[in-house]
Amino acid sequence: MENNTSQPESSNEAPFYKRRAFVYLAIACIALITTGIAAIFHKNYPGVNLKNLAAELINHDVPPGGKRAVLTLASGKMIILNEAADGTLGEEGRLIFRKTGNGRLRCEINSASVADQYTGFHSISTPRGGTYEVTLPDGSIVWLNAASTLKFSINFSTTKERKIVLSGEACIKVVKNANYPFKVVTDQQLVQVLGTYFNVNNYIDESIVKTTLFEGTIKVRTAVNNGSSSKEVILKTGQQAIIDHGSVNTIKADTAATLAWKNGFFIFDNDPLESIMKKISRWYDVEVIYQHVDPHKTFVGKVSRDQHVSAVLKQLESSGGLHFKIEEGKIIVMK
Repeated sequence: MENNTSQPESSNEAPFYKRRAFVYLAIACIALITTGIAAIFHKNYPGVNLKNLAAELINHDVPPGGKRAVLTLASGKMIILNEAADGTLGEEGRLIFRKTGNGRLRCEINSASVADQYTGFHSISTPRGGTYEVTLPDGSIVWLNAASTLKFSINFSTTKERKIVLSGEACIKVVKNANYPFKVVTDQQLVQVLGTYFNVNNYIDESIVKTTLFEGTIKVRTAVNNGSSSKEVILKTGQQAIIDHGSVNTIKADTAATLAWKNGFFIFDNDPLESIMKKISRWYDVEVIYQHVDPHKTFVGKVSRDQHVSAVLKQLESSGGLHFKIEEGKIIVMK
């Protein structure tokens, strides 16, 4: 017989008022958590508008740089290395150029070549926001930092002198060969080595040049400018030569801080704000604008270069007294 007694659709379903209360409770919890996060953020980063900063990061945050460079052969042929496929890129004169993957270029001697069609220099240039590793024909390795250029003669493999010309910053590991001295030429100095491992920082927008020695012995000699006499020092392992307006001094090196860029970090060891922001500007390819801020204020910290620029800026903000606004292609530094 049919039962006409009315029953609920599911005996397990909660009454409506309880379901609505649960929704209200969930909303209240979310609001409480959000308020707590905001309070913690403002405690750590006073003066920062959380809503505005979140919008800035979504719209304007800048990703880190990467393995990018351009190879320009003596003939004028240009190859964008980060867009080229791995393998042989071309041959010119006595050299073969190969991309070996993961941001590496190898220059090899072409034993089958008997004559050089071209004269001049080959060059590898990294843009702002780019790094690259280059193995020279003698097996020496050069790691180029952002906004740097390495040049070497098309006859590099056949002369008695291994010479490269550097602008920017590079870490260099030289294959020892007493019969073929290795020289690094910049606009302000000449570095002479036999076999060693060192770093040269020679950016045009920096007032000083730093050469840091990790292994071996090198000679650093200042360039002759406006009739001034050349000065030179011999560096031993763990020392750094600083050239400032023609004078040269030797100090104990902070090798960890010097190698930080190559190892994927920013390390600030009482570095002035202006110097720090120049490094950030090169790596993230952004313009830096100061608003009533002392550029000589120093900071201490360590942060990965593989993160977006916001992570680096938060590290600086946590020291207090600074706030950063991110706009398209710009970072504004404020009190």
